[in-house]
Amino acid sequence: MFFGSIFMKAIGSFWMFVLLLIISACNSTDKSADSSLSQDSATQAKEIDTVADEETLPTIATEILIALKAKDYKAFTAYFHPTEGVLFSPYGFIDTKTSRKLTKAAFIKLIDEHGSVNWGSYDGSGDSIKLTAQKYLDRFVYNADFLNAEKTAYNQIIGKGNSLNNLNEIFPNHPFIEYHFSGFDKKYAGMDWTSLRLVFKQHQSSYYLVAVIHDQWTT
Repeated sequence: MFFGSIFMKAIGSFWMFVLLLIISACNSTDKSADSSLSQDSATQAKEIDTVADEETLPTIATEILIALKAKDYKAFTAYFHPTEGVLFSPYGFIDTKTSRKLTKAAFIKLIDEHGSVNWGSYDGSGDSIKLTAQKYLDRFVYNADFLNAEKTAYNQIIGKGNSLNNLNEIFPNHPFIEYHFSGFDKKYAGMDWTSLRLVFKQHQSSYYLVAVIHDQWTT
């Protein structure tokens, strides 16, 4: 009887051990499934965000172009990033030392006072770009009818010349839209191309402008 009791206890302990193994395996499978589900959800959310960007930003960018074409500069500043302002680069290579960065208030002040300021350096000569805000916008922002651009692209560079393009280095992971004309006069064989890139950043669930980059053929 004594040995029988020991035997029965051993059998019971064995089946209890097997039961614990089965429960552990089920929990592990559930956790794995939950982890996989979590990763799938994150990927899906990222894809949804990307789609939302592509649907939302062209509308915002179009509104910006409408304001620029109409020279409604106060309407234009409504899209400035509220804390970072907007960087203006006259060429595709963004020189962070010379490119002017303006808040909404600073930009409006320049518009109202009509004063000339330094926006960087001219390609080739290296001379300072000293212009009023209005003249800078005419020469280095809305210098072509970008509202009716020949080509547009989302997060892709169209205009490429012989100068470096460091947009992705200065504004990594920032969505942008490019508006491009491949040229206007056949005798220049495309060397008179021009582009405008509008760079955005999300702030409190809305997108705002953080950079306006003009680009063209450079020497």
